[in-house]
Amino acid sequence: MKKSLLIAVALIGISIQSFAQCTANTKSIILNGTTSYVSFATDNNLQIDSAITVEAWIKPSAFGTNHYSNSIACKHSWSLNGEQGFVLRCGGAGQLSFTFCGVDSLGNVLTWQPIVSPSNVLTLNTWTHVAGSFDGDSSRLFVNGVQVASQYFHGSMKPNTAFPMRIGRLCDAGQTDSRAFNGQIDEVRIWNIAKPQAEILAGYNRHISPTSNGLVGYWNFNIASGTTVPDQTSSGNTGTFNTVTLSTNVPFYQATTMPVITANGLNLSSTSAFTYQWNYNGQPIANATTQNYTVTQNGTYTVSITDSIGCPAISNPVIINTVGVQEIGNAQQIKLYNGDGYIRIDANNGIELKDICLYNCGGSLIEELKNPTSSNTISTDRIIPGVYLVMVMTENDIYRSKLFIK
Repeated sequence: MKKSLLIAVALIGISIQSFAQCTANTKSIILNGTTSYVSFATDNNLQIDSAITVEAWIKPSAFGTNHYSNSIACKHSWSLNGEQGFVLRCGGAGQLSFTFCGVDSLGNVLTWQPIVSPSNVLTLNTWTHVAGSFDGDSSRLFVNGVQVASQYFHGSMKPNTAFPMRIGRLCDAGQTDSRAFNGQIDEVRIWNIAKPQAEILAGYNRHISPTSNGLVGYWNFNIASGTTVPDQTSSGNTGTFNTVTLSTNVPFYQATTMPVITANGLNLSSTSAFTYQWNYNGQPIANATTQNYTVTQNGTYTVSITDSIGCPAISNPVIINTVGVQEIGNAQQIKLYNGDGYIRIDANNGIELKDICLYNCGGSLIEELKNPTSSNTISTDRIIPGVYLVMVMTENDIYRSKLFIK
């Protein structure tokens, strides 16, 4: 007989929870401030003319003179067909800025509608999440999910059809000033909706689902191959590295909660996840892919899951050793008496007892009676009140019962 925590867990139904690191966020890009950037041959779904949110993690090494010196995600230009598009950038005295070419409510194309943060909201050589948004009435800036500036403008945007987007550099090929970013960038996201602050705050320091509503561009650089990086969304805008270096220094490590298994008798249940796979003795169980599983044989069970963004995790093991075990009193062969200050276990009909064990709810063995007689007493005077498990072994069977000691 195995006398361990896992037996008690399996029988009494204690939940186990632990945590693991999902290592999905493994890479960022390093840009040298002169020749480094990510270019795109296509920019499907990025010619946005209404609501928008642009997000990224940045770790600037230098700011430059002006607030627009470092292009983070650039889709604005003025060399062809006039001013058009949008851009998120930083520079100057640690300032974040976002601008777009405005169109008023009558359809008249205006000019740039810049919003600039106060000084020193950004710090050199420090990872910071930045975002700019426009909802048709106001544009906003966010740093680490907190709004740092807002500006009223009622209207829409003139989309950029002249030049495809670039990350880390001005996309307007007709300009000599590259406005190249100096430092590291990660987790670039573009939405065709204005994300409210609560949603930005909830998702800024974790990976998100590529199928999130309104997400039209997502580059996290983790699965870059050679000089290309895929767009995680269905827009399919693959980026090309130009003197870009990959780095394992990233702004966050995706924390994934391992599933919790609760065992109630032979019924196992996992906490909620996106997919499930139950395993027996380390091997997947065929067709056991739902949140619950009913045990059919003794052994070690785990559940493997993935969350909504594809991060995997596996539970702690639970040992089930009660398939075929009888409950005390069912056959009237073993009698359990829970008295005042004692427990008595009697064997009837000539049943020979081999072992009696008392466990607490944490799985620790409290007392064991080896080679018991037909009538056995365990004193409970010095036992802490609580729920306990009695295990009685005979030649052919194992009996068990839960009881509360006062």
